Amino acid sequence: MSSLIKYALVLLILSYGCSQNSGPQDSTVIVAGKIKNLESKEITLFQNGDIASGEIDEEGNFKLVFEGDEGSSYNLFSGQTHFDLYLSPGDSIYLTADAKDISGTFDVQGDHKKETRYLIEKSQINSELNDLFKLMANSKDDFLKIKDSLFALSKANFEQFKRQDNIDPQFISMEDGIFSYAPLWYDLQYPVYHAHLTKKPQDSIDFPMDEVNAKLAAIPLDQKQLLKVWTYTALIDMRISNLSSELMKSDTSLMSGESAYEKAVILAIDSLLKDKSVRDHFLYTSIKSSMDYRGPVYVKESYEKFMKENESPKYAQKLKKLKDKWESISTGKVVPDFTFTNMDGKEVKLSDLKGNLVYVDIWATWCGPCIAEHPHWEALKKEFEDKPVAFLTVSIDDSRDSWEKMVKAKKMEGLQWFAENAWKSDLTQHFMVNAIPRFLLLDEEGKVIDPSAERPSGKIRESLEKYLSKKDT
Repeated sequence: MSSLIKYALVLLILSYGCSQNSGPQDSTVIVAGKIKNLESKEITLFQNGDIASGEIDEEGNFKLVFEGDEGSSYNLFSGQTHFDLYLSPGDSIYLTADAKDISGTFDVQGDHKKETRYLIEKSQINSELNDLFKLMANSKDDFLKIKDSLFALSKANFEQFKRQDNIDPQFISMEDGIFSYAPLWYDLQYPVYHAHLTKKPQDSIDFPMDEVNAKLAAIPLDQKQLLKVWTYTALIDMRISNLSSELMKSDTSLMSGESAYEKAVILAIDSLLKDKSVRDHFLYTSIKSSMDYRGPVYVKESYEKFMKENESPKYAQKLKKLKDKWESISTGKVVPDFTFTNMDGKEVKLSDLKGNLVYVDIWATWCGPCIAEHPHWEALKKEFEDKPVAFLTVSIDDSRDSWEKMVKAKKMEGLQWFAENAWKSDLTQHFMVNAIPRFLLLDEEGKVIDPSAERPSGKIRESLEKYLSKKDT
């Protein structure tokens, strides 16, 4: 280790208190370092969502601090640069690298440095496995041969790695779990990807799906020690999804309503998973996913059920914290008077639309589901053209040019506005937008009616008519 890195690591640990192995345990995790030649000036740590974000200075220095949970792999992203880390509560690490050659320059000092270095090496070894489009384009026989040989190479590297001293046993268990279930996950993906790449019907793809589905049906559903292993949880998610679809087909009356799929998922989880820890995990991830996108109102029943019945306080605490975050944008809250620009480049504000109900479509030109809603949007706009409803589309494209080009090419009329800073715009940050399309419904005074309104292809007409009738009385 160079003296400079040693000095930086010492300062890092001293500035935040005790390290993992000295004094009382603390769940605070510190990730700092210096990565040269990054294109972005922001860096974010992910694990099932945004964990911590920070700025990178001109020399590439950064520092992230957050409360750790259990020992887990995390994804560190900055623009197109990304890599995996292994972190436990109380860890402090210092990273150095050159973004132009991560594999050749990466180094880490501090806690779990061996595990993180292994993950960097593993990503290089698995480069062909990670290129799903190239791998899945092969014929069945070639795919199986290449997949097996690549996993054999990666597993051999792992077997050599775990013979070292002082490797975290939990990390070893997680990696063993990945190798146990990853090949099956790849087999399940093959027909989907190959059909897409070859433009053939999925059911015409030559693959032993009966055998593969039998293996999926045989995976144990009670391995709570593997809940941090993505390959294991991904397979259980497939089981849940398959059963959810069967439930919706078999009992359409039971599944009616705007939260039909969410209800089916909860029923499937209750039916499949008998281990309380495992069931709580998948209930939590399902409710969190829906709440992240649509807010507490749309998961009220499942949220309340979970809070009464769960045996996992950490999940309950996380859901309560997420629910509370939505309070500031709940029904009746005043929306700040955000500023945008229109197609003429002129400054426009939400207050310009006061006196109307405002139905907002947050979209981007690269978003397929967003584009799919446009015909429904136009039909709805025409249907309510004589009513006091403003139909506002707000682009969060990175490039204003691509937005203007599509608006002109498709002759999109009406209120076409552009939000600077894309996902970091004031609008998306305020309304916690993490997926699009996202729709908002605001009242005549600029207050929230619904922070995650129905799509134009859904039941938004009922909401518009309901509030317009109130205005008339």
